[in-house]
Amino acid sequence: MRTEVDFAPMWAVPPGRTISDLMNTKGVASSRLADLVDMSERQLAGLITGKNPLTAGVAARLEDALGTPASFWLRREEQYRKQLAELNEGVDAENEEYKTWLKSLPLKEMQSLGWVDTARDKQEKLRSCLDFFGVPNLDAWYRTYVDLKAAAAFRTTDAYLEHAPATAAWLRQGELQAETIECQEWNPQLFSSQLAKIRGLTQIAEPSEFLPKLRALCAKAGVAVVTVKAPKGCRASGATFFAGPKKAVLLLSFRYLTDDQFWFSFFHEAGHLVLHWDPDLLILETSDGPKSPQEEEANQFAMDLLIPRELQQRLPAASKALIGITRLARDAGVSYGIIVGQMQFRGLVRPDRYNRLKTRYKWEQLTAEE
Repeated sequence: MRTEVDFAPMWAVPPGRTISDLMNTKGVASSRLADLVDMSERQLAGLITGKNPLTAGVAARLEDALGTPASFWLRREEQYRKQLAELNEGVDAENEEYKTWLKSLPLKEMQSLGWVDTARDKQEKLRSCLDFFGVPNLDAWYRTYVDLKAAAAFRTTDAYLEHAPATAAWLRQGELQAETIECQEWNPQLFSSQLAKIRGLTQIAEPSEFLPKLRALCAKAGVAVVTVKAPKGCRASGATFFAGPKKAVLLLSFRYLTDDQFWFSFFHEAGHLVLHWDPDLLILETSDGPKSPQEEEANQFAMDLLIPRELQQRLPAASKALIGITRLARDAGVSYGIIVGQMQFRGLVRPDRYNRLKTRYKWEQLTAEE
């Protein structure tokens, strides 16, 4: 998802990265290496991430365990601490640029949602936000996230830049949650074939029942399905991007909390993955803005999957009575709410008609199974 840059490295790489690589190469388990270097597994994890310093004693034990000279480890540690200090230089909560950036974030919501720590100290609060985005300083944040508007290829709004920090936070949380979902390798053909099975899930009212099934079906085809509440300032309803060349992410905000909107958004995003997928592309959906040909294609893809074209011809007649709606939903194998939503979208019924047939969700339901 992230914007790539070609200049000045933004990251300080701890010696632990090399330790981890050597462990994988030599087939040494973390529990075994922890014993060899006289550490607990927790201490070793801290060493690998750079949280714990690599001392002369540890370097000597690593030489015995992995065969790499202690002098090498000590040089790597010195380089890392120097790089870290340079990256942290000027990272000050009293700096006007950092103050402005913090104010632009939906910080209270990010804290209440558990995305960042509820630190009171200004410097800790700043560090918590930078850590959330996985960047060492504000320069790195801009270089990583500032081009989101350009990357959001299809739907955008004139006000997007104003809300870019909130949208970036939503996308970042989706990225972090996607990392916890195990998937097979991305397989567009298999994903496309899974969609017919997924359509049947629309008849299940409880998110705690259909979301695990939805995620499992998608994960088999290399797609991590993530639902993240959009914070204030983020108008996104959905997004698709790749967390790597072999893992697609389909991110939804459940913005309208009704079954017709959720499922149409899902199949619309699925349409982008099937029709337009590109490992380097982020597709961001918002509730307004101009529609491109790709958007129209994704809309049609979603309509045709939810209600096959031969059954779409029955929509005008079915909209005349409740029995017509229920029969069409049964024949299409989808929820009543989806049929109603499509009738409202096409102007066949008023927006205030038949809404009782839609399933409405609460966020407590959506997060209960996380």
